[in-house]
Amino acid sequence: MASPVPSSVRKASQTCSRNKAEDSPERCTKVTIDLKLYATGSFQAATADIYNISQLAVHTSLCEVTGALYKRRSDYISFPMSREKQLEWQARFLCSAGFPRDQGAIDCTHVALRAPQNTPELFQNRKGYHSLNMQLVCDHSYKIMALDARYPGSSHDSFILRQTGVPGVFTGPNQDCGWLLADKCYPLCNWLMPPLRNPRTAAQHAYNDSHSATRSIIEHTIGILKQKFRCLDRSVGVLQHSPERVSIFVVVCCMLHNLVIMRAQPFEDEAAVPPVEEEEEAAQESEAYEEEEEEEQE
Repeated sequence: MASPVPSSVRKASQTCSRNKAEDSPERCTKVTIDLKLYATGSFQAATADIYNISQLAVHTSLCEVTGALYKRRSDYISFPMSREKQLEWQARFLCSAGFPRDQGAIDCTHVALRAPQNTPELFQNRKGYHSLNMQLVCDHSYKIMALDARYPGSSHDSFILRQTGVPGVFTGPNQDCGWLLADKCYPLCNWLMPPLRNPRTAAQHAYNDSHSATRSIIEHTIGILKQKFRCLDRSVGVLQHSPERVSIFVVVCCMLHNLVIMRAQPFEDEAAVPPVEEEEEAAQESEAYEEEEEEEQE
């Protein structure tokens, strides 16, 4: 069953209706259709019935609007490069849980899709379903600063990190001043801070406690994203598109997520907590990674 349309989506639809002098009804309908698909995860056939149009028209609208939004992705998803912004980010994170010089938190999450015709085994993740494994970096306000949704579900989080531009932000000529917080799946670097695996002293336990409290922001961000854009949540179904198209959907949903934050829109009554499934997946990924490391050492 499709989820109810969030009020933010309804407001966007109402705005389109009020601005008919500026936007044609056809354009408003296309935008409304796409927002409904993103927000509820409805199938195209069901959406076509609601708007009394053909499924082909829904598909065409989805391609057009999504493509137009995707071209603007760099306007809404970017890493702060100015010294002033970096210091501001550090101060905000320091206030949240006492972790110094933190610039953000990084993690990956899976977006389910139908099994691709080519090399479907690459897209089968550890839980047995087909997916893309997308990497996100967020700031203290749940805003997504970096995103990569190109890699199949079998890809490990640390592998994805090495293929992206995130390391260059902290090691390049205009390097960021600080570090990112990550979970146990990631390696320790001078700019990447995972928790201690076997804390023994009081100081080490205090580090892990502060790390966990601060890094939880990325889990909350993922939870909010999937609650607001149900097409990314496996609980409402699997996206019936190619991996390339699903990757674009992910980017557009993250853009809209950031737009809500930039316009200071409230998160309604959505609890800023990660779904239980997300916590279980993260725990399983961490445990599996530790088992792999132990096997290599043996």
